[in-house]
Amino acid sequence: MEVKMQVPPEFEERIKREMLDSAVEAYKVAGKREQLPEWLNMKQAGQYAGVSFNTLKKWIAMGLRVSTIAGMQRISKTAINDFYLEHEI
Repeated sequence: MEVKMQVPPEFEERIKREMLDSAVEAYKVAGKREQLPEWLNMKQAGQYAGVSFNTLKKWIAMGLRVSTIAGMQRISKTAINDFYLEHEI
């Protein structure tokens, strides 16, 4: 099904600008995520997962895997990705 709409040129330009701005922002976020190391500290893990520190703590209580070595905690990107997949419905 095809829907055709006519909008004023300035409105069309505004839509294009908004779409481009959204795409650029998404690209920046994705780039920052990829720059992070495989093993993340808690702040980086929250950033990678796109959640707050408090949410990350809740996820750990729900089973998000954490490696603790000599009192230092790290979460792998793989563990976060797996956690998301495990909770898909």
